Amino acid sequence: MRIGALFLILVFLASGCGFHLQISQIRHEPLKYRDKEVIVKGQVVETLGIPFVQKGIFQVDDGTGKIWVVSQKRRPVRGDAVIVKGKVKTGFSIRGHSFGTAIVEADEGKRYGEKR
Repeated sequence: MRIGALFLILVFLASGCGFHLQISQIRHEPLKYRDKEVIVKGQVVETLGIPFVQKGIFQVDDGTGKIWVVSQKRRPVRGDAVIVKGKVKTGFSIRGHSFGTAIVEADEGKRYGEKR
């Protein structure tokens, strides 16, 4: 009985939580993750508005590092807890602003994110 319950808990954790990368892993090896889909979880620490660009640009900190996120759909505010799913891009720039390594959020029908 205990083994069955432990197995169910492990299955729940593996399937329900998803796999989140630490931002430090991406920052340490950006070429390994370039053009690969990743999921990160953290807190919005900075937002950037660029005139005439409808994209939301914000920086996420997960405690191991910070990374810029470019979103087609949302502009969270500082302090929001977010889960971001998207592709890692390197040498990324928008209208003259360079972001180095960034995540371009997946443009999907559902939103990845949570508010505090």
